[in-house]
Amino acid sequence: MKIIIYRGTHEIGGTLIELKTEKSRILLDAGYPLFLNGLAIDNSVASLGYKKLLELGVIPKISGLYKWDEPNFDALIISHAHIDHYGLLKYVHPDIPVYMSAGTKRLIEVSQLFRIVDNFNLVTTEFKMYEAFQVKDFIIKPYLMDHSAFDAAAFEISAEGKTVIYSGDFRGHGRKGCCLDMFIQGATKQADILLTEGTMLGRQDELVQTEDELKDEIIREIERQSGPVLFQSSSQNIDRIVSFYKAAATLGRIFVVDIYTANVLYELRRLGNNSLPFPSSRYPYIKVFYPYRLTQKIFNEIGEEYAKRFSTFHIPKEKLEAEQNNIVMMVRPSMLKDLEYCKFHDGRFIYSMWQGYRASEYQQKFERYLQSVGFITEPPVHTSGHASVADIKKMIAGLDPKKIVPIHTMVPDAFTDFSNKIEIQKDGREFEV
Repeated sequence: MKIIIYRGTHEIGGTLIELKTEKSRILLDAGYPLFLNGLAIDNSVASLGYKKLLELGVIPKISGLYKWDEPNFDALIISHAHIDHYGLLKYVHPDIPVYMSAGTKRLIEVSQLFRIVDNFNLVTTEFKMYEAFQVKDFIIKPYLMDHSAFDAAAFEISAEGKTVIYSGDFRGHGRKGCCLDMFIQGATKQADILLTEGTMLGRQDELVQTEDELKDEIIREIERQSGPVLFQSSSQNIDRIVSFYKAAATLGRIFVVDIYTANVLYELRRLGNNSLPFPSSRYPYIKVFYPYRLTQKIFNEIGEEYAKRFSTFHIPKEKLEAEQNNIVMMVRPSMLKDLEYCKFHDGRFIYSMWQGYRASEYQQKFERYLQSVGFITEPPVHTSGHASVADIKKMIAGLDPKKIVPIHTMVPDAFTDFSNKIEIQKDGREFEV
């Protein structure tokens, strides 16, 4: 078996990993990059034509993968629903089968429905966690992992008498932290290669809390406030939404989400096998806010049923203004005009995402407005979706692989402090298992 890491040996995000045998060829993840030439990638780059994106390296040159080539991959396997792991799917040849978990598929579908990502027509097959499936020479077993993306997976891949383990993005301090222990217990020991993420190795000064610890910190922040509490997080970071929901419920505050987030929670709950809170009679303190621009988009382009399904739980702007001192509400910069109409003032804004996203002028304009009407905007309350150093060491010790290849990291050399089995690779270079 041979491996090519097209992107990720010295970079966070944009992951693409090829595994091939004499007769079979698969790709793990098809990620859109977070960086270009060492700088955070500009959103406008995505609108460029594919030839320019190939020239820039946003789309790596991989023969037989894209829709302008003859297809020459047996499968593409997606670990989770973050753009830096699936964002190039729209360029993939439609005849190449794509495998993903049910939760990953549903999140991508909701993102397409709400025009957050482009539509693509691919043949998708859902895999089930802990159940192995076969693609030509490869036997692939997925494992549910704790990550800031719902239903994220790691994989154990075997072929030609060799075993490769791909951690995907993972952590051990979320609401499914037990998944890391189950993975270490169940996966093959002394695999030939462990491909493991190392995002946090460049951010070791960041505070790592469990989601329960973070929830308790949110409660303390809310208790200090007599005014409205607004928070910003990803609508697909389900653990974080649950943390804010639990904090609001503990303090008897109304928990408010926008119509897009309501649909995300609803669609994931429909998958079954989870107890996610969502706007319904079961959770009477969850209310749904309809931002003007997004609501117009739903009625004009997406489908009015995606708004009407929550009409019973709708909270209008006038009610929000009247009840503002008793809410915990999810917000984002695109809702600035709506917040002006609600006349919120003298409250607490809690930023709960990676600090790097906070540097944009769009975000800063939003926060300046909140500050101008009396909101406290510091400190942020956040914990990473990625593995701490302790969890990376725990995985390495528990699996005891023959070789360890760092990926999804800016500082692969930092792994050499953990083990003498580290093998640093380069993007685009083929190596043998």
